Amino acid sequence: MIPQIATVRVQSRPDRHLRLWIPLLPIYLILTPVLFLIIIGGAVACARYRINPIRALTAGAQMLAGLGGLHIDIKAHHSNIMIKLA
Repeated sequence: MIPQIATVRVQSRPDRHLRLWIPLLPIYLILTPVLFLIIIGGAVACARYRINPIRALTAGAQMLAGLGGLHIDIKAHHSNIMIKLA
């Protein structure tokens, strides 16, 4: 399933943190016009490198669907950042 919400948690000190829930559907809708350019670029790249465009599209869709449940933890000095896609 394509991720629909991103949870971002930033902790700068043990007693202070910020948590944001970001819906991804509006971001997908905003980026829809760019999709046309990506399709043209992908078609040119497939023709240039002789790749089957159906297999490339399938692999891209599987990669996007596989992002659900992604969990990223970043720890640097006194700050912790957690990003979770659901």
